[in-house]
Order: sequence, then C-alpha cells, then structure tokens
Amino acid sequence: MQQLFAPEIRRKYNISQLLTLDVHKACNTAYKRDEDYFVRTLMPFARGSEAGNAIYQKVLDDYRAGKEALLTRKVLREFDPQPHGLVLPGGKVVKRFEGERLRRVVWKMVRGLHFHHSGGEVLPERWSSVGVKIFGPDDQPTEDVVVFAGSTSRGIYPGVFDYKFDKFVELRNLHYWLLLLWDRLMFRVAFHDPGCPCETCEGDRRRALADSQAHVG
Repeated sequence: MQQLFAPEIRRKYNISQLLTLDVHKACNTAYKRDEDYFVRTLMPFARGSEAGNAIYQKVLDDYRAGKEALLTRKVLREFDPQPHGLVLPGGKVVKRFEGERLRRVVWKMVRGLHFHHSGGEVLPERWSSVGVKIFGPDDQPTEDVVVFAGSTSRGIYPGVFDYKFDKFVELRNLHYWLLLLWDRLMFRVAFHDPGCPCETCEGDRRRALADSQAHVG
C-alpha cells in the first residue's frame, strides 16, 4: 500500500522500489475506502518512529486541508473516554475499530505478497481459516510472535513496512505471517494452506470457483 509511505518519507529516502502487481482496476478500487480507513484508524498508534510520526502528521495535514475530513471525524468518534459509563484509570480511553475492514486490508496485503513469492498462486479473497491479531506498541506479543520475529525479514523498507512468513509442514502446512507497520504495529496472520482438505477450506474453494465463473460470465 503506497498510503503507508508518507510523502515526507518517500522524498527523504527516495523510495522507488515498491512492489507492484497487475490487478483488475475495479477489484483494486473496491479496497480504497477500507485502506483509507485502515491508515487513519491506526495512525494514532504509529507515533514514536520516524515513519509513524510522518504518517501521523500527513493525516493531520490532510484533515486541516479538508481532505477525508468525514472519515477522520469518524475515527475520532471511535475513541471513548467512558465506555459503558465507566471511568478508566489514568485518563485512559477505549479505541474501537471496525475489525472486519482491518482484516480485509491485511489479508489483501498478504494475498499480494503470497502471489509474488509463490510464483503466482492466488489465495481466495474469502478464506475462512484466516486469523488476524494486532499487537500495538504497548502490547506484549505472544511467545510464538516473539520467537518468529527473529526470522528473516523480507521488506525493502522495513522502517515503514516489514514482513516475514513461513509454512509449517508439521502443522498441516499452516501459513504464518508477521507484518510490521511503521516500526510500531505488528499483525500476526495465520491461515490454512490453499490445498487444505478440511471441510471449511473445501467450502471456500467451491465458493471461490463459483465467484470466478460468475465474474467471467
């Protein structure tokens, strides 16, 4: 997602090697509003790194210029200082998210990267086995994340976006990914292999085939 790279960062580091894939324009455009939301709802947690501070400032500058003002105000309403009438200690507030929109964008990124690294294997857009967990800057990652974080990084510009992945044969070819945004937010993504014979995955494959035939028709 080019949106992850604030203009200030792109200029300063001459970022020009972003991975691009040929996709249907309509399919790609269908994600735009969710990607806009993704960046704005997560940017309050990005502060503290160079790339995170830059994306935070970019969103504020856009808001002051009248760009995506409605969406930014929507995100501001996701902060709740008194959830269900409770007063939280230390001046803390609750931040709510539209989880399915975040999951959809993260899965899009994983699908694109998987397509690139696998030599063209297309993962279904709807894949029921996908599990996504977000770890914020102050969250303690689970033990599996801590261990896997020591594996090989794949990102060209890891200060903005980094990722790692592997497939575990001993766990029926479970796919495991870590995405790191702005050196502040981590996403753990795990999903069944496309060839998984379980009933859930078989149903997903039949649905994906039906969708593709309807699209061609």
